[in-house]
Amino acid sequence: MKLMMKKIILAALVAIVLLAAASIWLGGSAIPPCALPNAASAISRLDDAPPVLVRALVERVGEVVPAGAKFDATDVAWTGKNRRLIFVWNLNNRWVIATEHGGIGYNDPIFAFDMSQDGREAVLLQERIAFPDSVCSTASSLLALRNDGRGS
Repeated sequence: MKLMMKKIILAALVAIVLLAAASIWLGGSAIPPCALPNAASAISRLDDAPPVLVRALVERVGEVVPAGAKFDATDVAWTGKNRRLIFVWNLNNRWVIATEHGGIGYNDPIFAFDMSQDGREAVLLQERIAFPDSVCSTASSLLALRNDGRGS
């Protein structure tokens, strides 16, 4: 009887894990929409961002697929892509890029870059790891970061 109960519990746990993985893979995690901070602008495609900024991001993390595109949110590889864009915010020379990172431990890395005045260089100020419920607050705090990389 005990063995049968253990098998049922194990089967239920496996089913829950598979359903969660399928949900994330098919639709991504449930990242709530973020209110755009005052005076900031947003873009939803890396193709619309300055090329030097995109190059700095890709050199750091590799290819990032567009927002909404299929990617490998779990450690089960279907697409071979484990990074996906959430959004890009800009305020003056500050650029904040929110991404999803799939794998064994799904997370949402958020990057703050400052662009040089001549637009030829994008300097990474900070990278913070968020999760779906903290993407908006993390991105907002990075947008408000002082130029020395410390809090506002």
